[in-house]
Amino acid sequence: MRDTAGEITKAGAELIAIGNGTAKQAKRFHEEQKMAFRLLTDPGLKTYKAVGFKSGALTIANPSVAKRGVKALLQGFRQSRTQGTAFQQGGALVIAPGGKELFRYVSTEAGDHVDPAELIDALD
Repeated sequence: MRDTAGEITKAGAELIAIGNGTAKQAKRFHEEQKMAFRLLTDPGLKTYKAVGFKSGALTIANPSVAKRGVKALLQGFRQSRTQGTAFQQGGALVIAPGGKELFRYVSTEAGDHVDPAELIDALD
């Protein structure tokens, strides 16, 4: 399995995740997942809105999401209890010092994730 957080650190950058549950939920999730990077939380979704990440019922209720869910189950992944806002989708940003955006990925629906290699490439 690829150590994306380690590769990002080696490139001189920092990986930070932003969730949307409560601070208590974020702390518990961070510990349970043994995350090797910082996890912040934004229950008011201000960050998500500011960067243009998608939200809505259709981002979780469609055939391609169901297909991804079945594939994940077959690979051994299990969805735990939803914490925060289920309809809010995420994405990935690479921001340089000074605030310059080097890379943007906006997830269109649940299970739509950026290829970690793209994050690493954006740091070059």
